[in-house]
Amino acid sequence: MFIAEIPDASQAQPERKSIGGRIFPVKGARHPALAVVTWACEFLPAMPFLSRPNSSPLLRAIVVLLLVLLAAHALMLLNDGLFMDDWLVLKPRPDYFIDIGFLLNGAGHPIFYSYDTLANWTGAPVAVMVSLAFAGIVFGATCLVLTATRLGLLDRAEAVGFALIVWTYPGYQLWAGKANAVYVFSFGLLFVGAWLLTLAFSARGRRRVLLRVACAFVFLLSFALNSTVMLYAFVMLGLFVAKWRSEAAAHGFVRRTWLAAWRCALGYPDLIVLPLVYAAALSIWFKRIGLYAQHYDAHFPTLSEMANGWGAFFDAGYRDVLSHAIRAAIQVPAPFILAAVLVGVVLLLLRPGREPTPPRRATALPLVLAVVLFLALSSPYLIAGLRPSSTHFYESRHLLLFGVPAALALLAFKRQAERWIGPSAAFAMLFGLGTILWIGMLWNDYVFMQARTLKQEALTRGLADRVQPAATVYALDDHFFDYPSRDVPFGLAEVTGMLRLAWGNQPFFGFALRAERPDILQEMEWKRVAPGTAFRHFDPSGPQATISLQASSGAASDRALVRRYYACRLLARCDVAEFLAQLAQITIKVGPIAGILPLNGASEDVSPSR
Repeated sequence: MFIAEIPDASQAQPERKSIGGRIFPVKGARHPALAVVTWACEFLPAMPFLSRPNSSPLLRAIVVLLLVLLAAHALMLLNDGLFMDDWLVLKPRPDYFIDIGFLLNGAGHPIFYSYDTLANWTGAPVAVMVSLAFAGIVFGATCLVLTATRLGLLDRAEAVGFALIVWTYPGYQLWAGKANAVYVFSFGLLFVGAWLLTLAFSARGRRRVLLRVACAFVFLLSFALNSTVMLYAFVMLGLFVAKWRSEAAAHGFVRRTWLAAWRCALGYPDLIVLPLVYAAALSIWFKRIGLYAQHYDAHFPTLSEMANGWGAFFDAGYRDVLSHAIRAAIQVPAPFILAAVLVGVVLLLLRPGREPTPPRRATALPLVLAVVLFLALSSPYLIAGLRPSSTHFYESRHLLLFGVPAALALLAFKRQAERWIGPSAAFAMLFGLGTILWIGMLWNDYVFMQARTLKQEALTRGLADRVQPAATVYALDDHFFDYPSRDVPFGLAEVTGMLRLAWGNQPFFGFALRAERPDILQEMEWKRVAPGTAFRHFDPSGPQATISLQASSGAASDRALVRRYYACRLLARCDVAEFLAQLAQITIKVGPIAGILPLNGASEDVSPSR
């Protein structure tokens, strides 16, 4: 955007080209750097945004948005722990053994496999995955704002508020999960693809080709999170609407609709067949087999099942989130007060309310779209027989996309409220209050995940300081449940992973006593030999022992514990190793595990758990 202001040293004037209302030289530039900048101006997707007359206010709004998102997700940068299935696909240490072949030959996740392989190859998989999550948040939120404002769907303040609701949604509690960072990155790529498609729609020539190729590639990578295909369908619907609106009204509704559909199919065949090609590739070369074929129990649900499933998604995705946020705000108001201060700064910087009130049709449409999108996003999970849960953070992994319907509903309510109380008050009441609840609850979840990481590190360090007893099968009796803090039992992969991290790559099998059934050994033996299994290196047949994990003198509530840890780590007020050593007391008793059926004493009919 600055090229037109640079004088040419020669007398001959280069040929110029108009891009987005600005004049840029495209031929005859003498300086190589000027030629490079000229090429970037012509082909980089961001240039149409930068060349807009009102780019400065929009750029300021995006900067404000990114700063708020950085503050909201800053605790992700400090959490270097692994959770649940992270232990199966990422290497916390270079000599830690994993076998991620099941992602290709069992689970049918080739894109996940590529990300995990690359992350492990770098030797710093946690840093890579955190970077992926942040990239998804930053680029996804930015492209959402750019797309919505360029198409005239939202004004500047609405776009920022909408993006904040989507990218701080606390119903998805796995923001700090490492393997699931691919989910966040894929979600962000969907909005990047939508932005590229928006630019390609009005582009011409070589730039259009490059944008279309980049668009298809980005959308393909976004399918790593399979449920983004439903959002992709709505992006394609938006493309159809754009084509429909570009047709002459004189054609009549039916002919106009047919022409729009035909020109979409003729002009964008690559994007229309893209999800079909992806699904075909998975079904041919990366079929789900064994445990994973049974886990995704695809079937045609009855209307009753669909209604119950939608109720479960609504409860876990919205009702429980709001009730938990209100309860947390009453019990521990500090995070919500800080969030309110942050949102207040945003309102001062954005100065919302200068745009005209939209028509009533633009008020009702977001609410209708929110309902339709909610039903659509939950349908693939219901067809697969899956349900979310707000009580176990890992079972919230199905809810990542559900910040979008929430943002649409708030948008509809905001536009209706501004007819009564004005745009500024309506924005502050709906998007402001919603963002405060979202960020406050998001920080609470980050604190819980950090406290969980600290407990894992304390257990791992405590085990590593001991000589390994004569056992390979361990039950963890976790007495932190008796401590007044939120706690979720460790999973099989977590306990087994901590054993391997402490004592080396041996055929360990570990589980939490309170989380598993008495026939857990038989169940794991069945899973260990199943086709496409992720548990081939788990051996439940060895000598047994029980690990007792007790809270020690350094234990405290989650918030107090995390505050002290940050003081140690960031302010060097204590030694982190000593801090972790004071968290827990560990005792190990070798012998048969009480309450667990021996491996040769169970019935033969054992079905896999979920």
